[in-house]
Amino acid sequence: MKKEVNLSGKLGVLCLIMILSISAIMLVSVSAADNSTINTSVSTSTTTSSSDSSATSYTCLINKIGNKTDLTLQEAVFSMLAVGEKGNIATIIDNNKNTNDACWPKSGCTIKDTALVALAYNRVGKDTDDIATWLNSKSATPGELSWYLEIDAKNHNGSKCTIKYDSITAKATIGSDMIVSISDNCFKPSDRGYWFRISDSCLDKKFTISCSDQDFITSLMYQRTNSNTYYVLSNSHSASVGGTTEEQVQAKCLKSGTACDYEGTLWGAIALQKIGKGVTSYIPYLLALSETNSRYFPSSLLYLLVGGGEQYSQIINNQKQGKYWEIVSNNKLYDTSLGLLALSGSSANEFENARNYLLSIVGKDGCWATLKDTAFLLYAGWPREVSRTVSADTPSCLSSGKYCAGSYECLQAGGLVQYGYSCSGVSSCCSINPLMQSCAAIGGKVCANNQVCSGDSAPSIDGTCCKGTCTTPSAQEFTCEQTSGRICKSVCGNGEQQISDSCESGVCCMVVSSGGSLAWLWITLLIILIIIIILAILYRDKLRLIWYQYNGKAKTSPAKQNPSTAQMPMMQRMMPPMMRPVQGQRPVPQRQVQRAMPNMKKPASSAKDPEMEETLRKLREMSK
Repeated sequence: MKKEVNLSGKLGVLCLIMILSISAIMLVSVSAADNSTINTSVSTSTTTSSSDSSATSYTCLINKIGNKTDLTLQEAVFSMLAVGEKGNIATIIDNNKNTNDACWPKSGCTIKDTALVALAYNRVGKDTDDIATWLNSKSATPGELSWYLEIDAKNHNGSKCTIKYDSITAKATIGSDMIVSISDNCFKPSDRGYWFRISDSCLDKKFTISCSDQDFITSLMYQRTNSNTYYVLSNSHSASVGGTTEEQVQAKCLKSGTACDYEGTLWGAIALQKIGKGVTSYIPYLLALSETNSRYFPSSLLYLLVGGGEQYSQIINNQKQGKYWEIVSNNKLYDTSLGLLALSGSSANEFENARNYLLSIVGKDGCWATLKDTAFLLYAGWPREVSRTVSADTPSCLSSGKYCAGSYECLQAGGLVQYGYSCSGVSSCCSINPLMQSCAAIGGKVCANNQVCSGDSAPSIDGTCCKGTCTTPSAQEFTCEQTSGRICKSVCGNGEQQISDSCESGVCCMVVSSGGSLAWLWITLLIILIIIIILAILYRDKLRLIWYQYNGKAKTSPAKQNPSTAQMPMMQRMMPPMMRPVQGQRPVPQRQVQRAMPNMKKPASSAKDPEMEETLRKLREMSK
């Protein structure tokens, strides 16, 4: 019995030591995780103070690209936009091309992916004519738009006019109250009565308008079906009495299957504009459907296509905390890339604020969350010149004494877009410098860094010009993203831990370092250890027997019997304990018991049955 107590004590002490050891290791692991986070912050702070903060990020990106052959198509495309033809990027893109058409990926061509490849190929000087042909082959008339013809007589007087198309002449009347009337298969009065609604079946026709008694102006209008917002095309036409004007609807979208693909059309128009193709026909669809497709941050790319204060204001107003853009939750870095791309080359404070914020959350190695994020952010925020194909021999726009700007901005300033020259980003080469006006000249003022504009904003040579009121936001301070490695999200993802720091929206997530992951591993091991200890307590008797066997104190063979009991009849050996002699009584000799049962078969001799002898010896000791 004494040995059993000692064994139980040893097991208890051993278990206690193991639990304390595991706990100590866990504390060290968690402490290492915290230190790792702190070290990352310090390293990041050092990186942002360098003269060229993006240099480390470019090095990190190039190292991650290496000679990998398993990059995804978009990883390869955005990498080519950022650093040109490094590693196996060009091969990966070429291998993903469809075998029959100039489109990507080969598993199922999409408009967005193909447009991105067009931008990447243009960036390094590769031929893009076949890609442009494929993109335009996907154009179709969008069914989501309603079109109207407006005829406005001089001084808003009534007038009688004709509208000719094909071989048909339709007679139209404009009353003194500007209410119109017409009887024709292609036209009918609009719901408001002031315009002529063009039938969907006639959108591809060219209309010639003439008024016999008044000077007049004609223009086209459109709206998204069931929307209350109307858009008027800027290119109106005027004529004198008896003269004519021509109007033709030019509205296209890029379709995937049988439906218009908004995001695909957005990127397709950017790519076509960059490589020198006309994109005017895609603008009405993109503008009218932008509200219902806000998840794609359309104002960022629309500003590059059409400019305008409305698109600029939306970009500025969508920036969060004056640091980043996040239109869709968990898409912050991609949306911030779009915002940077739109404002690239401008003097907007929002552009620099976003770059400074990104440098404050960049990883210790110089990269952001993913290879794709890093490549897109560098291309949009810190673009560099890349090597171009020798055969392309495309001169640099800036080196040629010209100016890089948005196509719309260039044309509005009276310049010509020079497609034979290269510019970084999605800007185009302009023959003149499209200088912006000062903020004071357009009747606004530049808000301080701690203020926001409550009203429309416009670009100016001074930065973002507020045409409304500059206001100071509430004193509430959002502390989450003031610390490196912490990001506001709607829901924390894998490898992230939710912490209590405040966000403007969503929750604050901290990336768990490798040390933190080890802590969870140790917790799992501790749980397993506890289960093992519980099982050891429940089955301690069996473990004790195993312990004895391991130390040579027990055998797995049947217990040996006392030689003195080997000759006992079977009945005597099976007697219950109550039949044994009690203390004070003389025990009955074994031989008498044997004579009392003469009919029992005599067992084998003790010399031949040592197990029986051992059993008899134990019985004799118990009877003393």
